[in-house]
Amino acid sequence: MEKTIWPVIIGYADRFDPDPGHAREVCRLSALLFKALGELHTYEKKERDILKSAALLHDIGWSRPQIAHHKASRDIILADRTIPFSNRERKMVSLIARYHRKTSPKPDHAVFRDLDGADQQIVIFCSGILRIADSLDRAHQNAVSDLTCTIGDDELIISITCRHPSLIDIAVFSEKSQLLETTINRRISLICT
Repeated sequence: MEKTIWPVIIGYADRFDPDPGHAREVCRLSALLFKALGELHTYEKKERDILKSAALLHDIGWSRPQIAHHKASRDIILADRTIPFSNRERKMVSLIARYHRKTSPKPDHAVFRDLDGADQQIVIFCSGILRIADSLDRAHQNAVSDLTCTIGDDELIISITCRHPSLIDIAVFSEKSQLLETTINRRISLICT
């Protein structure tokens, strides 16, 4: 993506997200996880940028309270043409934002089924990362200052340095890590220091 797209996305999030600071923190944590998990994928900057875009826009659906916010985020991203995504990027960003909570991607879901298999895998992987990043800022308090990952044959350990350990909800983390666990075929554990 061109560098000029970031002020547009950030401006968009600032207008529609009731807590754009949370979106920026989730974007930061998503980028850290994407980098730390590098040996588990072959994705590059363009996939990272799609993930970062979805992280910045994942909560804009709160601006439409009549439907679930994750679905509203998808619909807004798909409908709006002021953010200069390509059609492929727009679909992938909208789906990653949609799948940051609740149901995992399914082959019969509209828009998801329109992607080819490789792009579906990117959406699934990045959605798994976004769910974890969102759970680490569940309290919207920037509780995590840094994170590292230790990747084993059957386990991924995410070690986080916490400014406020009491703000980390382990139950929510466990629930939201399930999609990535399935995707990478490894149990995910969290260590907070």
